[in-house]
Amino acid sequence: MIRLFVIEDHLMVILSSFRFLFRPQRDGITISGSAESIDDVILKASPLDFDIFILDLHIPNHQPIDNVKNLKQHFPDKPIIIYTGEKSAIWKSRMFHEGVSAYITKDSTREELKLAIQKVAQGERFNVFIQEISKKNYNPDDSTIDNPKFTTLQRSILSYLANGSTHKEISDKIGVSRSMIEKILKSMRESFKVKNNLELIKLLSKAGSV
Repeated sequence: MIRLFVIEDHLMVILSSFRFLFRPQRDGITISGSAESIDDVILKASPLDFDIFILDLHIPNHQPIDNVKNLKQHFPDKPIIIYTGEKSAIWKSRMFHEGVSAYITKDSTREELKLAIQKVAQGERFNVFIQEISKKNYNPDDSTIDNPKFTTLQRSILSYLANGSTHKEISDKIGVSRSMIEKILKSMRESFKVKNNLELIKLLSKAGSV
């Protein structure tokens, strides 16, 4: 069982959401503690009672970087997942620099959130920029075949695919679900008007894009 300690100023809303999304017997995920501030966490949290922190990025009267540093100082062995509505790449970079294990936006799907929790529980980092997954797919009007403007995630998928990795292997390597990888590739095939992934790779390899 993966036990979560949630730190959030809108605590009841997030707790209700997590309890709706995850059922202990079905998902192996449960909430074992919660607090509205870092001070409360330090006062009442026992390291024996939870496995992962779920931390909102912006908590009133607290600085995000200070929050992470304080948690790291008092609970050095507990990984931190940032769960926030903030989509800024700058904040993502800052948080990973401070040592968080994952950065998930609140509009992510249940599947994405569950995968992040599972990866972090296994001691891995989940540092894919989630908003790139499906909401910023390739648009043929943005560029030409000779210079397509792919997202970081799209380029990673194409690179692994071109080197012979399966969808499952790509999923394990970059921490994105197989269904999401398939969705991205489908969108790219439709954009380039090809029938399958092999044709997609051949086309982009010929153009020098992968």
